[in-house]
Amino acid sequence: MTKRVTVTVVGLAALTVACLVVVAAAAPSPPTPISGTFFKGPAVGGRDRFAGQNVLQVRDEKGFGTLSGGVLTGSAEYTIDEEIINFAGGVGTLHAHVAITTVDRSVITLRLSGFTSGVSPTAQTVTVTGSWVVVSAIGPSAHLQGQGQFTGVENFQTGETNGAFSGLIH
Repeated sequence: MTKRVTVTVVGLAALTVACLVVVAAAAPSPPTPISGTFFKGPAVGGRDRFAGQNVLQVRDEKGFGTLSGGVLTGSAEYTIDEEIINFAGGVGTLHAHVAITTVDRSVITLRLSGFTSGVSPTAQTVTVTGSWVVVSAIGPSAHLQGQGQFTGVENFQTGETNGAFSGLIH
């Protein structure tokens, strides 16, 4: 009888260790800090219309550029889904997404939400700040998740923007 109990205890211990190894391997990796820079070229296309007195609505504007920072390094296609600019208040809101094509041919899409400040009809530059989140990733980086913040300076006449981003990925 003692032999049977010993075998059962040893078997149970081995099964427990095997389960822990499987759970540890399946556990997500801890978030890793990331930071870098971005560039968006001149605005291409889009639809602008005045949505009210002193309020400009911009939709579907494109821009092409780059991101440089860890796994978020590559060529980038920016799409301004909607930007509302209030000239009277000097501020605006921004909703956009950016598709990044990396060296390993992954395509990582970020959703951007933010604010524009320093806006006026004669402004040369404005400040753009906000947050980003990974909404999809295809290819070798398909597992990627992350979120963070960005800030940049936009040439208000051309749409060219330079800035920096930071956050956590896993």
